Amino acid sequence: MSKSKKRIIWVIAVLAVVIGGYLIFGGKDKEAVYTTADAEKGSLSQTVSSTGDLTDEREITLNFEIGGRIGRIFVKEGQMVAAGDPIATIDNPVLSSQVSQAKAGFDLAVAQAGGTDDSIREAEVVVKNTEEVLSDTEDLNDKNISAAKKAEDDAKDYLDDAQDYYDAVVASGASSVEIKSAALTLSTAERNHNAAQKAVDVAERQAELSETNAENAVKVAKARLKTLESEFTKNSNDASVSSARASYDIALENLGKATLKSSVNGTITRINNKVGEILGTGVIKESFTKVITNDFIIESNISESDIVKVSLGDKAEVTFDALNPDDIFEGEVVQIDTDATVIQDVVYYRLKLKINNVDQRLKPGMSANIDIMTAEKGDVVKVPLRAIKLEGNRKYVEILKENNEVEKIFVQTGLEGDEGIVEITSGLKGGEKVVTFVQEN
Repeated sequence: MSKSKKRIIWVIAVLAVVIGGYLIFGGKDKEAVYTTADAEKGSLSQTVSSTGDLTDEREITLNFEIGGRIGRIFVKEGQMVAAGDPIATIDNPVLSSQVSQAKAGFDLAVAQAGGTDDSIREAEVVVKNTEEVLSDTEDLNDKNISAAKKAEDDAKDYLDDAQDYYDAVVASGASSVEIKSAALTLSTAERNHNAAQKAVDVAERQAELSETNAENAVKVAKARLKTLESEFTKNSNDASVSSARASYDIALENLGKATLKSSVNGTITRINNKVGEILGTGVIKESFTKVITNDFIIESNISESDIVKVSLGDKAEVTFDALNPDDIFEGEVVQIDTDATVIQDVVYYRLKLKINNVDQRLKPGMSANIDIMTAEKGDVVKVPLRAIKLEGNRKYVEILKENNEVEKIFVQTGLEGDEGIVEITSGLKGGEKVVTFVQEN
């Protein structure tokens, strides 16, 4: 074989080895390695952690979160109140209209999703009936109290006249018979006035008791209806039902803000407004009322990034540096200041929490560690926040499929919970494997 032919064969062999090696080792696409997490179903909570001090400042300001015309005031200065007692209400027809519209929207969504069962309709009737009973009870009590107070005023006028007559008879030097008769008239007037005063007290106590019973009946009926509706919403696969339910819940929550309730146990020291006055719809600086509380109070400064998560009534777990870490106290947010405080170039807002536990070991000045439960949801789909990606203004996740393939799924998110976990309100059902990190080999 000639040298030229051998050279050609050798070159072809080398090329074959190179090409084969490329096809075997370098011709395949590089396969990415995916780190995933499961889209789980379960509960999700959000907390705000802070520190604070137990204070001997016991004055709490109470204020409405919305504006409107003051409809009723249930307390007076010097009156003792318990946590949860109604202080006053605002007449806001817009809020009532929003509840009606949202309820109609929810009912329509339920009907379009296949209707509901008789238990919900029956529960709605019970709610309506109990609300009518409450309204009738309030009207009747108002009439009874007004009548009792009118009788007391008349008795007081008669007592004043009897006193003036008795004084005049005595001053005129009348006979003992006339003085005795005037004294008898005065004594009778005093007894009648005392009886009228007691009748007012009885009417007010009976009104409070009957209205409390009627209100409790409404609460029980509404709770039953809400449970049935929530169960239907949970079992429904129609997104419009969930959306309509959420709108209805928000409307109910806003309507609830029209009633100001005491957040603490204490004594009303000041009421700054009267029935019929209009409270502004902006940030309300002046408090509606002030209460000197009997509860232990903690003051804490919360950063502006966290204060937006906190609401009045939020529950908290509190520990004290001076006590055992296992001694956990129940707390509740009772006041959030509207004025900011700047500390080392960071904006903070002061809030106050009451301690629900009575413990003689607690002393003013003690340092407290606070975990405020700002939001909590049950039975939601949740994924790590790092799995959420953006495409323009839309959020999506990547789902790892078989054969190492990924699928883009657009999602909507809800509550951002602790430890970097976020709620998925639409797009995932739970059980999917979402991509949290991609490593290119």
